Amino acid sequence: MSRVKKQKDFVIPFKGLSAGTHQYLFKIDQTFFESFEYFESEKGNLDIEVELIKETSLLDFHFHVKGIVELVCDRCLGSFENQIDGKFRLIVKFGETFAEESDEVIILPLNENTIDLKQYVFEYINLLLPIKRAHQDENDCNPDMLQKIQNHEEQKNDPRWDALKNINLK
Repeated sequence: MSRVKKQKDFVIPFKGLSAGTHQYLFKIDQTFFESFEYFESEKGNLDIEVELIKETSLLDFHFHVKGIVELVCDRCLGSFENQIDGKFRLIVKFGETFAEESDEVIILPLNENTIDLKQYVFEYINLLLPIKRAHQDENDCNPDMLQKIQNHEEQKNDPRWDALKNINLK
């Protein structure tokens, strides 16, 4: 079993590895999030533990994603820290061309020597983010923004649409 303290990139060279278990630790910070154009946060500190079980015909990756991501509250638009913790699996088989058989199984061409896990890590982080992004306690929300929302009253009639009410469709 090999142990890598900290990986800077997410490329794993697997051709020279012996059969068996290999472990990697990736530290994720702001620079990781900035490299993706469409991510709702640019701040966070995460540890990604990757266990690679290399067999003769496949690679079996086990990911453990754990840490904190800063998100924007849907309720008050203030930022808050969200704990995430989850486990994922990726099985890599070998074939003629690249293909995704399922969410957990991909096929790499036989001539590949490395695999870049960066996009998979990004997707796993996104899967762990909550659908409703709000402070756990509403009292932590920005009170000024909550007051503005509460004071906002929608107009009952929009005069721009009044002319359309007189159209009779027969």
